[in-house]
Amino acid sequence: MTDIIYINDCYELWKQMNQTNLNPLTFRRYTNLLETHLLPYFEYTAMQSITEKDIHTFLKQKQEEGLAEVSRNMLITLLKKLIQTAGIDTVALGLEHTIHVKQQKRSIEILNYEEQLLLDEILTDSGQVKYLGICFAYKMGLAIGEICALSWSDINLKKEVVSIRNTVQRIQNTEEEGKKTLLVKMELPSAAQRELPIPKTVFEQLLLYKKSDGYVLEGKEGKLPDPRREQMRLEKLFQKKEMKGCSFHSLRDTFAVKCLRAGMSMEDLSYVLGHSSVTVTSERYQKFLERKENQMVLKRIMEMV
Repeated sequence: MTDIIYINDCYELWKQMNQTNLNPLTFRRYTNLLETHLLPYFEYTAMQSITEKDIHTFLKQKQEEGLAEVSRNMLITLLKKLIQTAGIDTVALGLEHTIHVKQQKRSIEILNYEEQLLLDEILTDSGQVKYLGICFAYKMGLAIGEICALSWSDINLKKEVVSIRNTVQRIQNTEEEGKKTLLVKMELPSAAQRELPIPKTVFEQLLLYKKSDGYVLEGKEGKLPDPRREQMRLEKLFQKKEMKGCSFHSLRDTFAVKCLRAGMSMEDLSYVLGHSSVTVTSERYQKFLERKENQMVLKRIMEMV
């Protein structure tokens, strides 16, 4: 007779097998998900007794709780690993193919022409270091985590280039003592690391505030800049100017669309944004490129008739 195995036993074994193999940040993210969601739900269910229906019920509950699609898909992957640790066939449970949470693509919202003019004016004339992060996103398309990770050692003012090598992420801390959220600086995947020229607007701002060391964005001495603080700063700026709400994603998307409309190739844009492949960039922004090409075709045909 097969011994009954519970999820906590599999979890302890999984930790022993993966603690030294995984990136510390990845390992912490996985353990947070497991301890917060999977372990409490399946704590008293034998691993051999888990059915496909049980998994669907679990996922539905997490959806109702508002857990993001990407987190639910990660939970499926982690549950699969734990079940395999118990020596159970995951194909029979539908974990290999049938169970998957379809992720909705993040919509693209870009600033309109009037908003772009106003933001250009603010960034050019404000002379305030607190808007430097906004400048990096709007004028160079950097992600907020990449901006917060920038050190002055990444900036070469003589060559007028910036090296993008790291990112900052907020992660939940499961420890009872200490802060609930931690800021962690981690190296970007090699495909996302890049060296970019610094446009004039950003270069002039950097000259005003340049330092010999430390992080480029303002923060407490030696502390990592907080992406959430930068988002709040952006929201306050837009509220002050009576503009509609905006995120750093929108600034990055606005930059990308402007680059395409100015004639930048999809391949070059993919490099600038640090995407893993041109396909990722094309799937996200192709419609903006096609719109311009369609207009050119229509104009050419209309001039012929």
